[in-house]
Amino acid sequence: MIRQQNGFVLIQVMLVFAILIVVAAKLQYEQRIQIDRTAQSLFLSQAQTYAESAEAIAKVGLMLDLRSSQTDHLYEVWNTSEGLFPIDDGLIQLELNDLEGRFNVNWLTAESGYRESAQQSLSRLLTILGSKPEIADELFQWFDSDSGIDYLYADELPSYAPAYRAMGDISELLLLKSVDYAEFNNIAPYLSALPADTKLNINTAPAEIIQSIAVYIDESSAQQVVVNRGETGFTSLSDFLNAEVFKQNEDSSVLLAQLSVTSNWFELYTAVTLQERTLTQRSTLHRGPTGITLTLRDRSVQEANPIPGDPIKGLPPAANNNDANDANESNIENGA
Repeated sequence: MIRQQNGFVLIQVMLVFAILIVVAAKLQYEQRIQIDRTAQSLFLSQAQTYAESAEAIAKVGLMLDLRSSQTDHLYEVWNTSEGLFPIDDGLIQLELNDLEGRFNVNWLTAESGYRESAQQSLSRLLTILGSKPEIADELFQWFDSDSGIDYLYADELPSYAPAYRAMGDISELLLLKSVDYAEFNNIAPYLSALPADTKLNINTAPAEIIQSIAVYIDESSAQQVVVNRGETGFTSLSDFLNAEVFKQNEDSSVLLAQLSVTSNWFELYTAVTLQERTLTQRSTLHRGPTGITLTLRDRSVQEANPIPGDPIKGLPPAANNNDANDANESNIENGA
């Protein structure tokens, strides 16, 4: 009887110890989670402050550039400045890109006023890039409420319909049936989604987009235009239109009518690394005569999306291997 009681007591003691071990392990686990949560919260607070400071610096730089230069080209300070900045326990990487050196998909909207010629230009660009020209046809219908294209997406799960309005981000192209991720990654570095009245900056546009401006511009002529603009860019639109390729063609009409030598839309990529943690951010900045407006801030991107053929950033002409940024939009307005 005494032996049975001793055995029962031993079991009780072992049970108590087991419970204490479980409780201790749970407390240790929760403590570790709390430490990680606090560290992550501190990192996010610091990294977001650094990223927003980078936006502020970019705003100042773009305004100084506006006051000191009448044109925008790839050899200006905003595109050639060192983009790596060491900080305590980390590094900040910055890259500023001109969105007006790319084909604006919203040129195909009804608001653009010349959507048919823009469709031809986009189809030509897609062919040059080795992509599917039918993307331009589908996009043209996507913006047209009378096209009756709704049926094309009715069998999707879930089904959806075109918005029949300008795109807010090029990631919306993935809604098109003709655009898969491979196609998107191929063409995204050459595209932007800006207001329909935005002009194309011929000083920052890569040769592929220069070639899409008119049907008579071949690859060698486009490359020659890039060479001719040199490190100072064209000072006026007339300098660009005086190129030999335009003089040799009696029909000097262009598919893209809105051309310029200046830019007002820029994309800032920021990567803040602190103790092996990294926060990435994409910011869309609009430069007006009185200040800079932040129109989009996206923290889902993984890397920058530079203009192909940018001699400063080391990409060769006709580079088609740039990864595109997935965009979860957060539209905000913040005057400089």
